[in-house]
Amino acid sequence: MKTKLVEFIGRIQDGGAETLVKDYALLLDKELFDVTVLCEDYVPQSNVYKQMVSNHVKIVAMYKPSFFISKVLARLLGKKYVAALFRKAIRQLKPDVIHAHLEMLEIMYHARDCLDGIKLLFTCHNPPKMLIGDQRPKERDACRYLLDHNDLQIIALHQDMANEINEMFHIGNCSVIRNGVDFAKFRDVPEDRHSIREELGIADSTYVIGQIGRFTYQKNPEFTVHLFKKLLEVREDACLLLIGRGKQENELRQLIRDLQIEDKAKVLINREDIPRLLKAMDVFILPSRFEGLGIVLIEAQVAGIPCVVSDQVPEEAYQSPNITRLRLDDDTEKWIDALLHPKGNIKHYGNLDDYDMRKEIRNLEKLYLKK
Repeated sequence: MKTKLVEFIGRIQDGGAETLVKDYALLLDKELFDVTVLCEDYVPQSNVYKQMVSNHVKIVAMYKPSFFISKVLARLLGKKYVAALFRKAIRQLKPDVIHAHLEMLEIMYHARDCLDGIKLLFTCHNPPKMLIGDQRPKERDACRYLLDHNDLQIIALHQDMANEINEMFHIGNCSVIRNGVDFAKFRDVPEDRHSIREELGIADSTYVIGQIGRFTYQKNPEFTVHLFKKLLEVREDACLLLIGRGKQENELRQLIRDLQIEDKAKVLINREDIPRLLKAMDVFILPSRFEGLGIVLIEAQVAGIPCVVSDQVPEEAYQSPNITRLRLDDDTEKWIDALLHPKGNIKHYGNLDDYDMRKEIRNLEKLYLKK
C-alpha cells in the first residue's frame, strides 16, 4: 500500500521552497507514495504551479473561493482560521505523513487535535533564528510543542543549520536533506549561447550580469540595480538580467526608469527556462540580506557560471572555487571589480555532486518511511 504524503506549504509561487516542493512531488517514487500538495492558495501564472499542473500533481488549495477574502479573514481571525481550513483538509486527505515548509507550524499547532498517528516533518528553509527562533515566537513555541507531543522531525538544509537547530531546541536528531538540483537540466542545455542571447536581444559581445530570485527584501535586488548603474560607468556594453517575480517588481521597474537604464536592464518574470538564461550570463550575483542556503547559487555553480555573493549566503552553498564573497557594506568599486573580473576568493568549498537531486530524493524517501 502506498504511503499517503502531504507536502504542506503556504502559497504556491515561484520561489526556492516552492520549487523544492514541486521537485519532490515530481520525483518521489510513485510506486511508494501518493503525493498531495496542500497549500493556502497559488499563483496561476507561476512556473511552479504550471509545472505541477502539467505533470498532474494533486493540489488542494485551502483558500476558497477568494484568496483576498481568505487573507482578510486570516488577518482578522489569526492562524486559528487557517488551522480550521487545514484541519478540514487533513480529515479529508487522511495522510500518513505531513511534510511542512516555511511558516506552517503555528497552523499545525492550532490543528493538533487532527494530527494523532500522522508522521510530521518540517524543513527549515531560512536561518533558524528567523523562522523558528525568538524572532518568531509563535512558530518557535509551536515547533517546541510538536517536537514534544508529535515527534516532529526537523530537516535542515545543511549541517551547520542542523547543529544550530539541535542546540536551539536541545535535541540531537535534526536531519539534513540538501536542496538538490537536477544536474542534467543545467549542464545539458541544447541551445548555444548565441541563439539564447539573440532571442533576448543581447549581442554576443555584451557583458551579461544576472540575478535570479524573488523580488523581495531578502534577495536585495535594488542593491544590484544601483550597483549596475555604477558599473555602466566602467563598462558601457553591459546588460543586467533580473529574473523572478515578487512584491518589489513595480518598484524595481520604477527604479530602473529613474536611473535611466531601461535599455540596459531587463526584468524577466514567469520564466520556465532558468538553465537557458544562466547559459546567457557572464556572471551571476546574489547579494542576499539573509539566506537559509540559496539554492539558485547551487544551480549557477552546476551551470558553470562565476558567482559573486554577499557574506549572508551560507558557506555550505559554496561548492566550487568560482565564488567571490563580499560584504554588503564593501565599497561599490570592490563589487564592480568582482563582477567584471570574477576570480573567486574562497579557500574552502564542498563537493557539488552532493547536491544531485536524484540522490537526495532517495534520502528523503527513507526519512518518510522510517518508523
